[in-house]
Amino acid sequence: MGGIGKTTLSKKIYHLFHEQYDKSSFLEDVKSKNIEDLKKQLLQDLCGRKKNNVEVMNGDDLKHIEETMISKKVFVVIDDVDEKLINDLSKVLAFQGKNRKSNVIVTCRNWGVLEGHLDLNGRFEVPYLNKKQAMELFLLHTFHNTKQVEKGFENIVEEIVEACAGLPLSLEIMGGFLHKKQSLDMQTRLQFWKGALKKLRTGKNLDGGKKDILWQSLEISYRDLDQPEKDMFLDIACYFGGLKEIIALQIWDSESSTLELQNLKDRSLVKVNKDGNLTMHDQLRDMGRKFAKEEEENRIWDPKTNLQNLQEQKVVITTSNYYFFKNL
Repeated sequence: MGGIGKTTLSKKIYHLFHEQYDKSSFLEDVKSKNIEDLKKQLLQDLCGRKKNNVEVMNGDDLKHIEETMISKKVFVVIDDVDEKLINDLSKVLAFQGKNRKSNVIVTCRNWGVLEGHLDLNGRFEVPYLNKKQAMELFLLHTFHNTKQVEKGFENIVEEIVEACAGLPLSLEIMGGFLHKKQSLDMQTRLQFWKGALKKLRTGKNLDGGKKDILWQSLEISYRDLDQPEKDMFLDIACYFGGLKEIIALQIWDSESSTLELQNLKDRSLVKVNKDGNLTMHDQLRDMGRKFAKEEEENRIWDPKTNLQNLQEQKVVITTSNYYFFKNL
């Protein structure tokens, strides 16, 4: 999931251990980079060739990289890869079986991109922060300490940390945004905090203008989906959260529903808990509901608007406790 801390964690691991290897390379945010530039970076980091001196990569250069990976103890991190680049970078992954002293870490939003190149046993899904960790991170960015909550802010701090639901990026952005208003008096700040919490819960940008990094990060995963997956994502965000997976599949009633749901799982947009119920992170849910409103979809989840829709629609199709509206 975007904002869960994949890049932060892989950077930390890289800085902790890269000196234990003969050669190492950290390729950051690769999906925004040109494949030739990435190969040149590898050539420089692993083989000592200055990338500015290489105009065009040739077969000998690639062979040199591969030989280095096999003959030396190498550590490579490939951060935020996508399906467009994975095949071009497959040579970086291919050395694993030939040199057990070397290691590679790949971060990605979609496991489906990697499963043909990496062993399932090597998969690690970064977990959400627990309540204690989340509180410490939020306080660090808000009050610049990890223990003490300013008097009078105890309740609102609890609410914000709960609303962020263990997502590091959300906690950092909210904390940093609220810290900027420390010069305001206490009552004004409390009202400001409440307004920021409301915006967070409704998927709106905190500053009222340009999209902040939180929603930009989450929207990337949604925008990359095909239309059937987008529709399924919005269904879950609006009213299928907490529903049994098997029941949701029966409602969708499509030959491709199982595949589309698996695609959402692979991208960490949807999870199935131990009871077999569909779950989604709160920020993803709020973003999905915002999109449903913007796209004027007939998805109803707010009890306040249910009666109005029941009165306006000529046909109401019900399945269990979920409502689908259709005009005739």
